[in-house]
Amino acid sequence: MPLYVAIDVMNAVVLTMVLWAIIRRTLVRPHLIPWTLDAGLILGAIASLMLTHFLFHGYEIAAHLGAGGALPPELPVSGLVGRALGPMAESQAAFGKTAGYWLHILILLTFLNYLPYSKHIHLLGALPNIATRNRSDRKMDLPKINLEDDTQWGVGNYQQFSWKSLLDTYACTECARCTNYCPAYATGKNLSPMQLVHDIRYEMLDRVALQDRMDETKRDIESAAQYAAEHDFTEDHPYPELLAARARLAALEAESTALPKMTGGRIAEDTLWACTTCGACQEVCPVFIEHPLKIIQMRQNLVLEQEKTPGELQRTFRNIERQGNPWGIGADQRMDWAEGLEVPTIEDHQDPEYILWVGCAGAFDSRIIKQTRAMVKVLRAAGVDFAVLGHQETCTGDPARRSGNEMLFQAMAEQNVETLNAAKAKKVITSCPHCLHTLRHDYPQFGGNFEVVHHTQLISHLIEQKKLRPEPATDGGAMTYHDSCYLGRWNGEFEAPRAIVSAVAAQGEVKELTRSGRHGFCCGAGGGRMFMEEHGDRVNFNRADEIIASGAQTVAVACPFCNIMLTDGMKQRNMDEKIAVLDVAELVANNIPDVPLSALVRRKPA
Repeated sequence: MPLYVAIDVMNAVVLTMVLWAIIRRTLVRPHLIPWTLDAGLILGAIASLMLTHFLFHGYEIAAHLGAGGALPPELPVSGLVGRALGPMAESQAAFGKTAGYWLHILILLTFLNYLPYSKHIHLLGALPNIATRNRSDRKMDLPKINLEDDTQWGVGNYQQFSWKSLLDTYACTECARCTNYCPAYATGKNLSPMQLVHDIRYEMLDRVALQDRMDETKRDIESAAQYAAEHDFTEDHPYPELLAARARLAALEAESTALPKMTGGRIAEDTLWACTTCGACQEVCPVFIEHPLKIIQMRQNLVLEQEKTPGELQRTFRNIERQGNPWGIGADQRMDWAEGLEVPTIEDHQDPEYILWVGCAGAFDSRIIKQTRAMVKVLRAAGVDFAVLGHQETCTGDPARRSGNEMLFQAMAEQNVETLNAAKAKKVITSCPHCLHTLRHDYPQFGGNFEVVHHTQLISHLIEQKKLRPEPATDGGAMTYHDSCYLGRWNGEFEAPRAIVSAVAAQGEVKELTRSGRHGFCCGAGGGRMFMEEHGDRVNFNRADEIIASGAQTVAVACPFCNIMLTDGMKQRNMDEKIAVLDVAELVANNIPDVPLSALVRRKPA
């Protein structure tokens, strides 16, 4: 009896939800979810299944009432339908019961046959996709390419995707959350993560359908050729069916040749290059589709196999290869940032507790150098035992890997892993989330297994342990914090930077941005976009506008790329003198009055 009650009530709930969905699609009209014939057929079929359920049981109950019976408690909703139909004789109710039953069966079987050709295919793909989702801490499980295998570099066609990536395309519910949260789409770029997933599926279906037709035609040719041989047809007197089959095959082969490639064809190059790999799409997907992984794999094909690299990235790759940094500044200047400071190098101070990974921005960008020097001050103030690699450090290769140049990335990774292993590094601190992600998640593929800590995590721990006692700022107004995509979504750290900001904010006045935490908005620099020209509305300007609207006078960041992009955004909006963009290390360093930066200056001998 409880089962019958549950089924009856759930059918009523489903019918109510379907009616709301129809109202929402036709009247409310949510962004990016259009009313289509496919959607109408699906909602209509589901509603019809529920209605025929109530129709069948309603007439059955009406006949029962006509015979003097009572309303059955196990069918509470159908009982209301039966009461509305009124007591009637069994002969009268028979037609309604029969019609309800057979209509229900007809709609169900028709719907099941329509299902594989509709958007509702996710009913079959979603649960397996959820069950087989990537559960590791390495959320972007990018495989290491075997560069010795020249048969496949990246993904150029659907057959080169993993089975899981193809299953993703059948799991999509078309809710459009991924596209709604995409910073590239929000600023008018030619990228819709939802459409990209659909394009992969359509590519697969179109290619398979064409191949099936070609295989069938080849079988026709074999059959016709056998018949022609048995009946003495010759080249001078050919069998018409054989000629027709050969003509069909030639036409199909021409059609196959004319189809554009998937990577750089059906899925355009500018679509792939628009992505910042921020992970917002993957974060909000209810069925755990991995969009960034597919984009990076297709970028690998564009760069390594098709040799279609945007000009700006070609320059960036050359700079990394020749000078060990994306800006192409001389490698001999990597330690210039430390001029005048007592910064121990691994040659001077062997076996430190921590290796401070400075990063390219921290060593070469004039704005981020201030952040690096502030971090040195903080480490000194807390008595942390550390050293830097100095001139042995080079780019982690993150911009190369996210941009598809796996060959360059592997060269940088092997060099850095060799250096870190030679230094017997166990713990690594870095202020760059991109370096953090690469060192923590990518380098184990090359034998680099280190405990990698972001500087916000270490600083927060030092404050908690009372080894750092920053005083709350006496001025500066309200503060806010901008989430770094690679620190937050990709590495799960949201609380440490907020704890630091709260510790130094004046009167604890901290404003949370509307788009924050797991739903934070990208600065626009990830995925190699830092080094590419951006056309149309800029992502960092969009984020700067949100920060300005928050009323905060200081925006704290935990990523050098975010720092650079938001500083540029504030300058473009003429707000750079009113709103300060500061790294959390700078906030702490500025509020440790008992450890002045001058204490770190190397004293020259008298």
